[in-house]
Amino acid sequence: MIRGRSTAVLAVSIVLALSSCSGEKKNYAVPDELCGAQVKPELTEALLPGGDKIKVLNEKSNSSPPYHYCMVYVDGKAELSVEGVWHPTGTTAKQAAEDSLVFNTRPIKGGRFEVVEGTMVTVVDCKNPEYDAGRFSFELEVTNPDGDISEKMQRFLAAFSESYRKTLPCQN
Repeated sequence: MIRGRSTAVLAVSIVLALSSCSGEKKNYAVPDELCGAQVKPELTEALLPGGDKIKVLNEKSNSSPPYHYCMVYVDGKAELSVEGVWHPTGTTAKQAAEDSLVFNTRPIKGGRFEVVEGTMVTVVDCKNPEYDAGRFSFELEVTNPDGDISEKMQRFLAAFSESYRKTLPCQN
């Protein structure tokens, strides 16, 4: 009798474990373009949770200089966001992070990126006299990071920032 109960408990445990894993499945296709930036879908997918539906919003503020926003929703919840901001020439990733109120970061890739749990910042050169700017920063935030995802974030943000830069009004 005890053996029969143990088997039943084991069977129920397996069913529950399998049903909870099914929530992690990604039943959506990740686009290869996010807010005008060409990014390999696997780089984006590595940062997103399971779900059924993905939605991407691309917005700019009406301020001068404008802020750029790229939001990725999974099943109606914001899961990944990138905010872009104009900065003076010489602004570092650390300074851009602090300007965005992201503190206690650590540098990676020689300071090209600044990271703290779930958030990463980088800057690219982009001269724009209209905005009195020489650099543009990208702040990536992953809402529900699963452990240390800094390598995944760095691969995504490197590709995203270089591609998105091509959409910006930069002067050579």
